[in-house]
Amino acid sequence: MLKEALAEVLERKKSVSVTIPNPLGVNDIVQVINNIINYIIYISVPILAIMILIGGFQILTAREDPAKVANGRKTIMWAAIGFVIILAAKGAALIILTIMG
Repeated sequence: MLKEALAEVLERKKSVSVTIPNPLGVNDIVQVINNIINYIIYISVPILAIMILIGGFQILTAREDPAKVANGRKTIMWAAIGFVIILAAKGAALIILTIMG
C-alpha cells in the first residue's frame, strides 16, 4: 500500500508543470531598452522643470552679482542639455527598434 501511494505521488510529480510569467512583458532586449528610456523620460520631465525653476530662482536672487547670474544660467543650460541627450537616446532607440523590426 505504501509503494502504491509513493508511485502515485511520483506519477503526479512528473506531470506537474510550473510556468513563470514574464514580469517585463517583452521578449527582446530592444524593447527592454525602449521601456527603460521611456521611464527615464517620464522622470526627466519633472526634473527638468524643477531645475529650470532653480536656475530662475538663482538668477532672481543674484542681486546684481554677475557670478550668481552666470551660475543660474549654467543651471538652466545644463538642465536643457541633459534633456536633449535623453531625447536623443530615445530617438536612437527608436531607430534601432525600426531597423531590428
